[in-house]
Amino acid sequence: MTPLQENQSVCLCCAEGCGFYTLLEQGRAAGIEYMKEHPVNAGALCLKGNSVLETVHHPDRIYSPQARHADGTLHAVSWDEAISLIASRLKGAAAKHGPHALAFMASACCTNEENYLLQKFSRVLGTNNITCPALEEGAGFPAAALASMFGYAGMTNPLADLANAQCIIITGSHFLENHPVAARFVFEARMRGAVVICADHRVPPAPWFCDTFLHIRPGTQAALLEGMVIHLLESRLCNLRFIEERTAGFEAFSKAMQKQSLKQCEGITGVPAASIRAAAERYASSRASSLVQTADYAAYPAQTNAARLYAAHLSLLTGHLGRPGAGIFPLLTHGNEQGSYDMGVSPRMQFGQAEFKDQALSSRLTKLWRIKHLPSKEGIPLHDLPKAIKNRRIKAMYIVESDPCGELRAGAEFQNALKGLDFLVVQDRFLTATAKQADLILPAPCWAEKTGTYTSTERRVQWQSRIISPQKQILAAWQVICAVGKKIGLQKQFSYGNPEAILSEINKAAPAYAGITPSRVKKMDGIISPCPAIKHPGTPILYTEQFSTPDGRAHFAAPAYDRKEEKPTKKYPFRLTCGPVNASPSAAPTGDSPAAVPLTLEINPRDAKRILLQNLEEVKILTSSGSVKATAVITDSMPPGVVFIPYIAAAGKDGSLHHLDPRVQIPQLGVQTCLVKKSGGM
Repeated sequence: MTPLQENQSVCLCCAEGCGFYTLLEQGRAAGIEYMKEHPVNAGALCLKGNSVLETVHHPDRIYSPQARHADGTLHAVSWDEAISLIASRLKGAAAKHGPHALAFMASACCTNEENYLLQKFSRVLGTNNITCPALEEGAGFPAAALASMFGYAGMTNPLADLANAQCIIITGSHFLENHPVAARFVFEARMRGAVVICADHRVPPAPWFCDTFLHIRPGTQAALLEGMVIHLLESRLCNLRFIEERTAGFEAFSKAMQKQSLKQCEGITGVPAASIRAAAERYASSRASSLVQTADYAAYPAQTNAARLYAAHLSLLTGHLGRPGAGIFPLLTHGNEQGSYDMGVSPRMQFGQAEFKDQALSSRLTKLWRIKHLPSKEGIPLHDLPKAIKNRRIKAMYIVESDPCGELRAGAEFQNALKGLDFLVVQDRFLTATAKQADLILPAPCWAEKTGTYTSTERRVQWQSRIISPQKQILAAWQVICAVGKKIGLQKQFSYGNPEAILSEINKAAPAYAGITPSRVKKMDGIISPCPAIKHPGTPILYTEQFSTPDGRAHFAAPAYDRKEEKPTKKYPFRLTCGPVNASPSAAPTGDSPAAVPLTLEINPRDAKRILLQNLEEVKILTSSGSVKATAVITDSMPPGVVFIPYIAAAGKDGSLHHLDPRVQIPQLGVQTCLVKKSGGM
């Protein structure tokens, strides 16, 4: 029997960048083999990772371009017809209404090369109207908060370095369930004697993994970290040498923090002040301490950003940066989220994490792209797009592998708004809710049919080679963009023979990627950015000598945020929280409810007794935005007054409480209040 061929692959089910082998049998992806030598997962894969092949040969995939006729029906068209249609409609809209009448939407499912080319296409045409839902929905890109203080948006240390920490504080939601690969290194650190402190509103399924569990109220991690900062300042438990030599703005920050009190933080979080003090002292006194932050699905955007900034301040006050085991680990959720940020698919910043006022980059790009100037006006952010379309500011839109109608909290707004476009083209693997609105639908390759790079949560850039030939002549996004560009008359800007050629241009354009060349990045462990030169080994640990700010120092700045919350009422007596579950992806994202996994509601025994609820009994959850049915699971993991639903199935036939991201099951809103009733009594 002929042995199956092993092909090096990168998992995109989350942002941790695990490696595995795809097994080929007669040109078909037939199975996976664990990559024991991979530096991140060492052969381990979570449930999602083990199911990566489910969508490769899925029967619901789109395999040919389809154009919508005047009667609303879709008909297959050739690629030549599709390319000509896109070129004529985009060029016509720009000529008649100006380039700012165009908008583009990228995706964290795309390769770096695809995202780079899409933002280049947008800017060469003259507009910064380029967005990516993974970077703008909710509280935005998690590591962006670090850029405001440290000068660079990215995790400070690689995941494996967690094993070198002597104290680890974990905040956010559901760390063990959603980041089992990263948890390996926390377990290893604890086996070496590290102290692990976890703060969450829901008791973890394995509480023994931490030494101290801080049971905070939903959405209050910012107040918890703020309390720790207050205690360190009041007790003078700061690394004054580090502060003096490597930071700026400490005096003003310290003065501003005097307006806050630890007692206030105790009242907000529900955590005793003594416990907050103990956690702060343990973190400060350790030789090497790390802060791990997962997405906080119970917090509002301002609260989440404040938590990210307070984490950065904790690290600066104690000097826990720039060393093994000492850093900040904002764990991302979408496959190529870091790469999307680096490639500049944002209306507010340039390619390469640069501001629009960065004249050096603008000069380099105009020369490299052979254009006279770049657009300097900020583009329209994601949350303003529906309004801009309704107001006829946007006439035509090009969406690549994103589903705003099905993924975003404002999905209904997008669904209504997109109908008002003069032209909408969507490229995706499935007939998503957004694709159903399109005038032209293009098939997209799956991960196994793509070639290019992805940048993981730890800034590790890895190469994914095409494993199987694109089925039925599907074209990759980069090929479509090049073809459209040439049709418009931009032959000089969009003549690439392969993704390697695009990466070579990225090397010239972005200093952080200068040394991540096609020949170097194809090794199994990739290269950790920034990598500014051909012979540079990469930068696993940031800020070992200086920060990435103009003066080389980190900058203190007291966060300001609204500490108010939506409080339970007689009508809605429970706090409703939600979060993703580490389960196999559900049905293909076709715009229908992915309720393959039954929806459950976790509720405290005291609350269940009060409403006469039995375990596994059907209930109905009602909020101000909708209702849904679920099966009650009575558990001590939830505190009284708080209920939880897993996000993978948070939609039902009789309504929806919020919108989904069907690719990675990530929620997009903070804690709500709700009413829980027996379904039979409705």
